[in-house]
Amino acid sequence: MSVTTVSLRAPLVLVPGNRLDEQLRTKSESSAGLPTEVARIVHDLNQLGSGAAVSISPGNGKYKPSLLVHTRTYRLRLEATNRGTGYFVKHIDPLRLADHARLARSCLLVRPPAWQMVFELRAVPQGSDAQWQDLENAWESLRESEPQPPDATASEAQTEFLDAVDRLIDTTEEITTREEREAAPFPYQRLTATGGRRGNTPQSAYEFQLIGPELPPTGKFVRVQGDTETRGKVSRVAGSFVTVRFDQPVSWDRIPTRGALELIPSNVVFNKQRQAVASLRARDTKNPGLLTALVEHRVRAIPATTARPHEELDPEQLDAFRKSLATEDLLVVLGPPGTGKTRTITEIAHTTALATASGGGRVLVTSHTNRAVDNVLARLPRDLVVIRVGDESKVHADVKPLLLEEQSENLSEGICHAMVQRTQAYREAEAAGPWTAELATRLHQVDDLTQREKAAVLRLEAVVHAAGAPALERLAALQREEAERGSARASLAERAALLHAKMQSEQQRSHALLTGRLHRSRARRAEEELSAVWQEIQRLDALGPELQRQAEAASTEAERAAREDPAVGSALAARQAARQRLGEGLHSAYEAADMAVRALGTVMPDVPAPTREQDLANAAAGLRALHGQLEASLPLLTQRRELTQQWQAAIGQDPNQLVPELVRYAQVIGATCIGAASRPELSGVDFDLGIVDEAGQIGVPDALVPLTRVRRGVLVGDDRQLPPFLDTTVAEWAQDTGDPALLRLTSQSALEQLRAGLPASHIVQLTRQRRMPAEIADFISASFYRGELLTEKEHRHADPLFASPMAFVDTAALPERVRRESGGRQAERGGRKGSFNPCEARLLARLAAFYHGRGSEWVVIVPYLAQRMEVIRHLAPLIGDSQLADASVGSVDSYQGGEREVVLYGFTRSNREGRIGFLKELRRANVAFTRAKSQLVLTGDLSTLLRADDPGFRALAEDLHRHLVDRGDLWDYRELMAALDEAVPNLEHAADAALEGDRP
Repeated sequence: MSVTTVSLRAPLVLVPGNRLDEQLRTKSESSAGLPTEVARIVHDLNQLGSGAAVSISPGNGKYKPSLLVHTRTYRLRLEATNRGTGYFVKHIDPLRLADHARLARSCLLVRPPAWQMVFELRAVPQGSDAQWQDLENAWESLRESEPQPPDATASEAQTEFLDAVDRLIDTTEEITTREEREAAPFPYQRLTATGGRRGNTPQSAYEFQLIGPELPPTGKFVRVQGDTETRGKVSRVAGSFVTVRFDQPVSWDRIPTRGALELIPSNVVFNKQRQAVASLRARDTKNPGLLTALVEHRVRAIPATTARPHEELDPEQLDAFRKSLATEDLLVVLGPPGTGKTRTITEIAHTTALATASGGGRVLVTSHTNRAVDNVLARLPRDLVVIRVGDESKVHADVKPLLLEEQSENLSEGICHAMVQRTQAYREAEAAGPWTAELATRLHQVDDLTQREKAAVLRLEAVVHAAGAPALERLAALQREEAERGSARASLAERAALLHAKMQSEQQRSHALLTGRLHRSRARRAEEELSAVWQEIQRLDALGPELQRQAEAASTEAERAAREDPAVGSALAARQAARQRLGEGLHSAYEAADMAVRALGTVMPDVPAPTREQDLANAAAGLRALHGQLEASLPLLTQRRELTQQWQAAIGQDPNQLVPELVRYAQVIGATCIGAASRPELSGVDFDLGIVDEAGQIGVPDALVPLTRVRRGVLVGDDRQLPPFLDTTVAEWAQDTGDPALLRLTSQSALEQLRAGLPASHIVQLTRQRRMPAEIADFISASFYRGELLTEKEHRHADPLFASPMAFVDTAALPERVRRESGGRQAERGGRKGSFNPCEARLLARLAAFYHGRGSEWVVIVPYLAQRMEVIRHLAPLIGDSQLADASVGSVDSYQGGEREVVLYGFTRSNREGRIGFLKELRRANVAFTRAKSQLVLTGDLSTLLRADDPGFRALAEDLHRHLVDRGDLWDYRELMAALDEAVPNLEHAADAALEGDRP
């Protein structure tokens, strides 16, 4: 936290803005903590002994440069007067969590001699000074003292790289948004508010009835023609009706009842890519060495670590795990299908996130697709604080509870519910005040009763003494005599001991030759004196019982006199009555104390219940101590009640202010590459580690967006599967330029470029797959992974149709007119994209219906959208579920990262020339084949595939044919259809009926 104290030379004078009173009245209705009146502001500011926390807000379209001045409960926006003599109070708002977060980063502590307020500009005292320049200079010095990025000098190679990326971004935007920029408007004839309301109440969604056949696609951004600020997204298209959800609520009166919608190109992606490039140019990335790692591939050595994962990993996964925890720059983890990429990512994220509490940092899990992000987040343990940032409609149902909006709403509801309960508890606890006052009153009564009880005791003692005075005098005399006797006896006993010792000493020396006579004489005299002493002791001992008897008699006489004296009886009764009243007073005080503690205990349980003391003095002292504790707690009770009301009002007014707090405490945040930078909630959030999944599908411009925001990066993916999507026109442009840098950027993913350049120490290859049976995996390993992919899966083949987990159904023996494909142009006119093959579509539909009938987990994958529609047309009537058919038949792209027990893949292409189109992109075959967990069934025309016009694909087809002959199961189309007819006799009739229904 950066703080600078600014002691000003002169008071600061405030002038209320024109509508400040109205602001205060309106906001006070829904927000606690605001001052009761405008004049109270300077009082609150002058109470800030250590100074007011101030930050400077730069000017924008709405405000001039201004001071944000914070009290304990609200924030003021102050704008300097034109002459610089004071400040207008332009706005007042309750203090929000975002304010606390901003002040925690940096602020000025401003200490003027005083804060003053006048209510007219002309009333500002002459010579007053806003001292704006002093404050601005202090703010600039504070910002300059914060850590600055290193010198932004780039090497020639780095500059060329960044220039090439910028060119690619600009050209891609120009080409891909051209259609939207040049699209004709979509006129509408009628407007409906989806909420059914009209008037000035702004709403977010409206329905437009369009004129003409052209409709804007769902998901595109549009605006009302002529109004540049009414941007919205098309959320629904039904017939001629289009629903638009605007970014900001729009009033009914603002939108013309008849007008037009026009497409707006979305440049968010391109702007975020440009920002990432700009950060690299300025060396303003979290990792200052990122550009060097990307271009020159110079990285720091990875320190060794013995960290252990939470779940067991194989040796290569463990290597990736440990290097990910320790890497200081970039790491590439290559994971072929089934090798546990997601498991490894989960362990990396889990362990790194737990280090957050011990000085580590949060983890960003990102990818080009929402599905990849959700796959990782869904597997993270629930003891982590995980947040998903993204469009709810694109997030998997399992991960929706992690959405930032969902968690914010739940937290807001939880806080509001808790605050309602807490407010009720504080309302009930208010009874502690009156009971504390009542306890004080009853303690005063106890004090009075205590004095009365003491007076009654003294009175009783006096009358008892008066009634037994003669006997008591005798008793006193006897007690004195007994004391004298005891003292005399003690002295005699001491004398006797001395004489006895002397006698024994003289007797021992009486046998001496010369002095024996003298010692014997002395011994006799000591003995005689000792005898006299013992006689006196015996006399005193005999006197003791007599004195005791006389004393007891005197005491008995005194007690008798007291019992028989009426005055003593009266005093004794008075003493007992006083003591009883004192006990009752203490009991009443205990009752008041119990009520006060019980009322206070609902919100302040640390105040202990009173302990009943038997001793009256101790009881009174304990109650006084408790009363002091209760009185000290009451102001705190008031403060907590006010704070609760402020929380309740603040959350009710703006639930979104909880968002920064949720993000602040998040250990793992999941978002797409662009979403990680485009969401304002993540602005300024620090990430220690960024994990980029499916990085083989992510181009360099997209990958730069998350990588510039993290201190360390781990790219996980498979460069032998789907490449990044690239617009065909953009690819042709790059080819035409002949620029090697652009060609690399358009033909290689970020993962591929780093794999080719980083040292071997920063590349980890996962090699043990556990998804596919060996019959499938061995072909994949030999064809795509140089034979390095190992299988660690025991598979018992139990398919009812095929003898091997890898099977091929060949249509080559069919007549050409039956098996051949239909041309792409015809498909395009019919609204379909690419080639389609009715023969293969029927075959795939029959196979899918067969496995569906057995309850298997299956999917149909085809390379063309036109073929997908053809398969669905045949399949839906066979299984009686058009929605399931639509969901279970897809393209290669849609199943990247997924897996199924049974995968049915159709090559579609069948022609004399061996034309295979974009099947030549072999990585698509790799993706399709490796989705299978138990059974892979391929369908196609081997005669076309084996004479493919692309050498690479032709070689793959030849290898596939040899593998099928050796370890697979090769079928003829007619044989398989007969087997299916035998297995499911009524299926052929259903298929014929379906086809008949489709014929004109």
